[in-house]
Amino acid sequence: MQNITEKQILSWKEELDKQIKTRDHAKKVFDESTLNINVLQGGIQFGENLLKQAKEEETQADGVELQETT
Repeated sequence: MQNITEKQILSWKEELDKQIKTRDHAKKVFDESTLNINVLQGGIQFGENLLKQAKEEETQADGVELQETT
């Protein structure tokens, strides 16, 4: 009986180690994905702001041209 119990405990310890490694790997992948998502969202935000700023400057330039011609 003791031998069976010891084998079961060893089996559980091996499975525990395996599950901890799986969890740690999954956490690493999750953290990398989160970082990549944040970088991409920042790039999108930057691009959108750049386009918005260019459009505003274009609108202001058009307004100045209209004032000069009148």
